[in-house]
Amino acid sequence: RSARTTLVSMYNQVQNVFDRAEQRLNRSAMLGELTRRYGLLLRRQPVGSASAPPRYLREIAHSAGVNLDQHRWGLSARGEYSSRKVLVFLFGPHSQQPEYIVKMTRDPALNPRLENEYRALRLLADKGIGDEETLPQVAFFGHHSGLAIVGETIVDGVPFEQRSTGTPACAYMRNAADWLTDMSVATTNWDAATPAQVAEALNDLFERFAAIYPLLPEQRRFLAGQIETLGQSQQPFPLVFQHGDPGTWNIWVTPSGRTAFLDWEAAETQGMPLWDLLYFIRTYGAWSARATISGDVTKGFGDQFLTASPFQALMAEATARYCERVGLPAEFVEPLFYTCWMHRGLKEATRLTPTMLARGHYFNVLRASIDQRAALAPIFAAQANAVK
Repeated sequence: RSARTTLVSMYNQVQNVFDRAEQRLNRSAMLGELTRRYGLLLRRQPVGSASAPPRYLREIAHSAGVNLDQHRWGLSARGEYSSRKVLVFLFGPHSQQPEYIVKMTRDPALNPRLENEYRALRLLADKGIGDEETLPQVAFFGHHSGLAIVGETIVDGVPFEQRSTGTPACAYMRNAADWLTDMSVATTNWDAATPAQVAEALNDLFERFAAIYPLLPEQRRFLAGQIETLGQSQQPFPLVFQHGDPGTWNIWVTPSGRTAFLDWEAAETQGMPLWDLLYFIRTYGAWSARATISGDVTKGFGDQFLTASPFQALMAEATARYCERVGLPAEFVEPLFYTCWMHRGLKEATRLTPTMLARGHYFNVLRASIDQRAALAPIFAAQANAVK
């Protein structure tokens, strides 16, 4: 009974993380609620029975030197969308805590996401970034019937949102921001791309964004000008390892009070600097607003970051510290700020209907930032002073 209670509790916590990520792949949240179904099964029978971990799973693990013959297992197959993963929790023969979590796709078309997570976690481990307490470790990886499978160690802890105070002074929030900054410092690559090459890639994103969203002519000109400014710089431009989706829902707080990042499917090994940090702070602000008041989350962005507020001071301080530690030239920060929301808007567009695009959250964050850019001066001034 205790093993089942532990499994159900961990299942609920971990599944919530995947639910938030997978909602980004499913276009209709309402349809998802109507069609969702739940499955959770704990197997207790001894090895050799039909209920031992599946043979294909034991064989994939064995090829990586992991013996699962004595493990008990719990299966989660939740929801009817093909984007939802099958999860298997593996318990050691005498353990009440799961040792591994196994993720398996349901559709080969989604293999690249899980394969990307495998490569990302292996690369981080090779570089000595994170440890077993703060980062899932890959135990084994393979394919079965054309479907990707990755087994990872369990990160012990509870969801970040259960521990954070939701304030700019929260120690867990600051620990998470420092973790992202540390990762950028450890993975900075100054030789991978020139500013002109970065601007070319951003222009491709800009053209896609402008074709989708109803930008006003002056907003288009401003955003194009920001990218042009970046491209004309004579300063070196660093690429860094990006988590890709460091929202509050993808963060754990460990028993010792450290923060751990989960769900690395969207990772970029040669990603944009600062974007992870900006996105994390924005999602933290949005979650804080939801946790304390009900109302317009986009308006909340303006209240928190487009006025002289504790959250704006947090953004300025964290950005300045990032620039100082990474060595990011001050002139890149403003273009990166605006293009971060452009990039998030493109991701958001995949789950919006054409009639909803004008109400897209990140489109309106970008539009408000452009229209009220004078209010952002404290953020840009703080980082400019930091790198002098």
